[in-house]
Amino acid sequence: MLIKEIIREGRVEGVYMVLECRRRVARNGRPFADIKLGDKSGEISLKVWEAPEEIFTKLEKGRVIRLTAVAGNYNNILQLEADGKEDFFRICPEGEYDPARFLPVSPVPLAESWRILDEACAQVELAPFQELLKTFFQDAAFREEFARAPAALRHHHAYLGGLLEHTAGVVTICQVASAHYPHVSRDLLLTGALLHDIGKVRSYETGAGFTSTDEGKLLGHLVIGVKMVMEAIMEIRRRRDAAFFPSTLELPLLHLLASHHGIMEWGSPVEPVLLEACLLHHADYMDSETAKYREAVRSGPAAAGSWTPYNQNLRRSVYLPDLQWEAPAAAKEPINEE
Repeated sequence: MLIKEIIREGRVEGVYMVLECRRRVARNGRPFADIKLGDKSGEISLKVWEAPEEIFTKLEKGRVIRLTAVAGNYNNILQLEADGKEDFFRICPEGEYDPARFLPVSPVPLAESWRILDEACAQVELAPFQELLKTFFQDAAFREEFARAPAALRHHHAYLGGLLEHTAGVVTICQVASAHYPHVSRDLLLTGALLHDIGKVRSYETGAGFTSTDEGKLLGHLVIGVKMVMEAIMEIRRRRDAAFFPSTLELPLLHLLASHHGIMEWGSPVEPVLLEACLLHHADYMDSETAKYREAVRSGPAAAGSWTPYNQNLRRSVYLPDLQWEAPAAAKEPINEE
């Protein structure tokens, strides 16, 4: 049984990956294990009451287990429960399961997202920006890393290909914005959109699941991305000359990358002071928030009625309106018998 198929209380059996395992103490003073399980369809919490100490050594992050538990409702959220005194799980050895079952994948074909990015690269006309984009997006190793990386560990596009899908979404929004608003530098905006999250290829790593690298934890993807772009520009200047990539192009672009989270409380070291930076921030926010709603709808069971289950990222359920409409039947003309 996939996690998304757990829609009501009752017995649950399935194969899941351990994402977290924490020791907790209940109100009665007894220890229990607070475990987060996952598969490609979603995540769910498992509470193991009366958990013996061996639970915390056996159920390490990345373990795949065959589980028998009971789904119960707690504050309108389904969670799994098991008795630590019983044999409720078995650790699955490698070869018994398909690893792809536990790594969610972008629902958008990679080729479609790459088409959007490659076309956007071709639309950029300024030679220095062209050269910079080629440094990254014409490098086979970078493309492979970029196509595998998630856009986040949890909140949005948290799956293989998520970074590529998210970047394509931001680029598409910025293309529309640059065509709609006058006085926008399309080259600056598109280059910023294409490069705004490249630091995530070095911030996250993929194994049994998605985790942060040491570099990602210590610096964050904004700083890493700015550093990657500055290094690429220095290499371009070394190959060409300093005048080929002037600071009048470099600094505005770096500002877009550094400010795209919008406000300092959200992680931006600076806030947008360019029109293009403002547009990039809102495109990034719009695509990431939209992804949360789409994931909530996609993860909700088909027979859930008008509301999805409670979504942790959005902190709400999402309403699914019935917008089907048919024209009313035409009123019958009275029959004239004369």
